[in-house]
Amino acid sequence: MNIGGAHSQSRAAVIAVILFLVFDSLALGLNFWLTWRIESQAIGINLSGRQRMLSQRMVKVLLQYESALAEGQEVAPQARELALTFDLFDKTLQGFDRGQITRGGSDEELFLPAVRGDAAREVVLQAVHIWQPYRALVLRVIEASPEEIGQVLPLAVAAARDNNLQLLKLMNQLTTELELLTKREASQIRYFQGAAFVLALINFFGAFIIYARRIRDAGKHQDLLDEIINKVSAAVLLTDTEGKVLKANRTAERLFGYGSGELQGFEESQLITGREDNRIGQRKDGTTFMALTEINETHLDERVLRIETVVDVTQQRMTEEHLTSLAYHDLLTKLPNRLLFDDRLRVELAHAQRREQKLGVLFIDLDHFKPVNDQYGHEIGDLLLQAVAQRLLSCVRESDTVSRRGGDEFTVLVTDVDTDESVAKVAAQIIDAMHRPFDIAGLRLQIGASLGISVYPEHALDAASLLAKADEAMYEAKEGGRGVYRFARLDLLRN
Repeated sequence: MNIGGAHSQSRAAVIAVILFLVFDSLALGLNFWLTWRIESQAIGINLSGRQRMLSQRMVKVLLQYESALAEGQEVAPQARELALTFDLFDKTLQGFDRGQITRGGSDEELFLPAVRGDAAREVVLQAVHIWQPYRALVLRVIEASPEEIGQVLPLAVAAARDNNLQLLKLMNQLTTELELLTKREASQIRYFQGAAFVLALINFFGAFIIYARRIRDAGKHQDLLDEIINKVSAAVLLTDTEGKVLKANRTAERLFGYGSGELQGFEESQLITGREDNRIGQRKDGTTFMALTEINETHLDERVLRIETVVDVTQQRMTEEHLTSLAYHDLLTKLPNRLLFDDRLRVELAHAQRREQKLGVLFIDLDHFKPVNDQYGHEIGDLLLQAVAQRLLSCVRESDTVSRRGGDEFTVLVTDVDTDESVAKVAAQIIDAMHRPFDIAGLRLQIGASLGISVYPEHALDAASLLAKADEAMYEAKEGGRGVYRFARLDLLRN
């Protein structure tokens, strides 16, 4: 026997086993890192949606400030609200630009890191470029004395009218870019996770082959084989070509819940059922787990053996489902977010085109939500938004989609409708539901809703235009007195 060669093979096998453990640990670490990244990105997505609401609020406050000043009314409430809105919008935009401490959805302090990705950075830089002169005028209003306010306020109002729509569009683009960046990062990390696992398996099989050669050369089959497979952290089943278990390592015995040597003689089909990516492990006590398996054949003393590694991936699959939910659902209301809603709209639009059917898009903005949020705090405001989400769901069918767009804005997709009146009926039900009082934490709260409607194919032929028309109609409903719905105007239709 070649002693030097055997020692070299042993060292190579030990190195291979160590590398297996390293790659296995790397895959687990990537999993935790991905969870953290998705949660961090979700905060950025939510705050970019809030920027849209803050931009709209700033315009409204400036207009109210100007009106109150012209009528000789008390302007202190408008001044305070303008200062709060300005501070929150400014700090959040600075956070997106270069990293800044701002306040989250529950009014807690948090550090918002600068956005990454070329497209997202470009959107932020455009927004900062527009905001700087606008910011200076608003800051002059905040710092102005009573004698100066009449001169500086009209300039700030004019800047708000000129720049608000551009800022709204850029904040929508930023939300979309952050959502796409999140998806790309999740895909990349999952690729690295898979690669690490494959490399770990390759190292394991390399170690096994080396030890198998030592077994053949030295003639010490049984003891050496036990030593090898018991050193591996993955569960290993050694079977014949018929699937009968000849040997199982201690990890496999623990995984399936059996004692030492009890798995020998079992059929592999008694332990693992299902096919491909949907394999289920059966434990001795009757419980099950999601299994990832890899089977390879080898030859030992002219005998064909099958080596099957088994990994419990239940927690990994649960983590993947959780990450998918984070990427496609609003954290507060659990409703579909912008990304999922826009995807469903495109799918349903294609169906409607093939079937020559109508579909409706409803854009909803809550009335009087901000006073409730300011008076009772963000915790009550969050509970109210959750209750609003449940009422919206009660107004539509299971086949329809309700989404939280951001802040106090929601969208609804109504499919398989024959007439515009069918969509209007849903809108009326929503307005009625939003006007009924909400009982939140012992408080009776009264809000409302203004709603815009666009219908395919009357108002637009593509998803983006349908949303834009519904958004414009919602603003007309706001200007028309609130608490009503409006259809998109025909004079705003596509070119």
